[in-house]
Amino acid sequence: MSKNLRIVLLLMLMGLVSIEEILGSNVQLDSIARDTTFILIKEVTVTANRQKSIAFDGTAAVSILNKQDLLYQAPMSMPDALVSAPSVWMQKTNHGGGSPFVRGLTGYQTLLLIDGIRFNNSTFRSGPNQYLNTIDPLMIDRIEVVRGQGSVQYGSDAIGGVVQMMSHTPRFSSEGTSWDGYLYGKYLSDDMEQTGRLSLDVGMKNTAISAGFTAKNLGDIVAGGSLGKLSPTGYNESSIDFKLLQKTNNGQLFTVAYQQHLQKDVPLYHKIIDGSYSTYNFDPQQRDLAYLKWYAPTNNKWLNNIRIITSFQNAFEGRIKQKKNDTKIKNENDKVTTVGTVLEVISKPSEFWNISSGVEYYHDKVRSSAFVNQENSTIKNKIRGLYPDNSMADNFALYSLHSFEMERFNFSLGGRYNLVQLSLNDEFFGETTINSDAFVGNVGITYKVNSKHHIIGAVNSGFRAPNINDVSSLGIADFRYEVPNYDLEPEKSLNFEVGLKSRFQRFSSNIYFYQNNLTNLITNVKATYNGQNTIDGVQVYQRTNVNNTVIRGVEADVEYVITPKILAQANLTYTYGQNQSKDEPMRRIPPLFGRLGIFWHVNSQIKLDGSFMYANKQERLSQGDIDDERIAGGGTPSWETLDLNAHYLRKNIRIQTGIKNLFDEAYRTHGSGLDGIGRSIWISLTLFI
Repeated sequence: MSKNLRIVLLLMLMGLVSIEEILGSNVQLDSIARDTTFILIKEVTVTANRQKSIAFDGTAAVSILNKQDLLYQAPMSMPDALVSAPSVWMQKTNHGGGSPFVRGLTGYQTLLLIDGIRFNNSTFRSGPNQYLNTIDPLMIDRIEVVRGQGSVQYGSDAIGGVVQMMSHTPRFSSEGTSWDGYLYGKYLSDDMEQTGRLSLDVGMKNTAISAGFTAKNLGDIVAGGSLGKLSPTGYNESSIDFKLLQKTNNGQLFTVAYQQHLQKDVPLYHKIIDGSYSTYNFDPQQRDLAYLKWYAPTNNKWLNNIRIITSFQNAFEGRIKQKKNDTKIKNENDKVTTVGTVLEVISKPSEFWNISSGVEYYHDKVRSSAFVNQENSTIKNKIRGLYPDNSMADNFALYSLHSFEMERFNFSLGGRYNLVQLSLNDEFFGETTINSDAFVGNVGITYKVNSKHHIIGAVNSGFRAPNINDVSSLGIADFRYEVPNYDLEPEKSLNFEVGLKSRFQRFSSNIYFYQNNLTNLITNVKATYNGQNTIDGVQVYQRTNVNNTVIRGVEADVEYVITPKILAQANLTYTYGQNQSKDEPMRRIPPLFGRLGIFWHVNSQIKLDGSFMYANKQERLSQGDIDDERIAGGGTPSWETLDLNAHYLRKNIRIQTGIKNLFDEAYRTHGSGLDGIGRSIWISLTLFI
């Protein structure tokens, strides 16, 4: 065990004992932190209960990244932003993709939300995927990760947890019209990143507007050690965002927002470098989201406030593929149009009882097409797309969440009924309708030992309904050729956890122990198609409910205000996954990993920080891991990286710079399709309007 890891472990263990007398401090905790001092505030979460609540008092395990956290990182992408979230493991299949692992689960087993709206759609893939990368981190003010629960609050897919990203919201002005904005530019050495953004806010008494535009040129990654440039990995992207808030004299609030993110020519690096493809690009990868929110407070305790969200989303994915030494080029295009409506009512029957109840409906329509043509030919031969064209998915749910405060106890109870219907008319496999429904519930208890120590316990059931990708995918994915199966059933989970939360004036800690029992897991098994077990030399697979698995783990994190100007943060996560049906390790389980961060506010103008990250070797491999060309024989080696950053702020200018991977470590995150960035220097300049 490295010396640095022992430091992290020591900090974790300190959180299990009372150190108030050891630390001693006059720092006031429950106030807003000043620019030059660190104060541990009680974080507020909205994702855990669908309404504002103090994270320390609740039963949910929550990781939070606020605007300052994101500012310190200056992340290249949304997956990069989540790297520092406690107990979240980030895997990158390619430079243009990154998928969070929450308690050992990723892909469509972890639910993504943007501004309270479901981001997952009916074509989300299993395992790591690229969808999170279509959200611009520069338009995000806050990220919340709820670990181990979410199906009761948000429905299908949240059996690992929920990741919610909250976009920037402009402020009203009580005195005339206020203008705020900035021009931002960033450069990463070796032309690995060139980013520019223009953002503008306008605030009036009853109206507030924000708008932003971001453009990025992301070059090929230069990896650590002697690995050199990884080509092709680079691509270009752009995004726009707009938000309008309008309030009325009686307290109602209307929000109109639009977001668009466009990526071009994003290469799937591992498919090209292994020699199987000369071209494998996502082109384009586009996301559009428009929504209208209406919020209305009342004086009725049963209708304390009402919220309605109506949303419209387009997700377009194009893929251009050409195998090595083949003259045929294949173009695939999938477009998912999603219309959603959420009606939510917040009730406060008493001072100690809060209720969030509602109804949700999302409708997906999938357009899928493909064609093949020869090089230097304009003649296109149409073939079946990855999914049946004009497929539809309907997702309907009713839910009610309750929280109670009773002296030393806080209780949370909730239930949800969810129905998902898939309607497919496949030109090869016929017409079918698939219905999946489930009732899920949760119960949690917080016991307040005293004002500084809380013990929590929770039981949560969850489910994931088979989606259109599961039941109807036809074509090559990773190292397999998938064929449809219309007889799939929902995946189910039952999660148990206990934890201890401690909070002092200068020190806070959280430690959780959990076990998640998963049944009916959908996995790919070898099959035949038209009597053949291989197509174009690729093994045929079909998705089937065959696996029962168990995931156990320990998560711990601490914060320590060493002095009013110096803050230390550390977290450590251990995950154990076992496929009981196959008597082998569960696929893609992250290794033991942790992070130690030090933040020093030298004065009101200069701030310094450092981040040490550690991942142990992962040698517990499933057969799928062994067959995966992205994972080295014998497993993924351990690695350590150190990043150092400096920030300078004066009047209307901010300059930031940093060194990534100071010791030029050659490393790869377990399960990733490319290696990590080597030693490099970045600099950014922000001019405030």
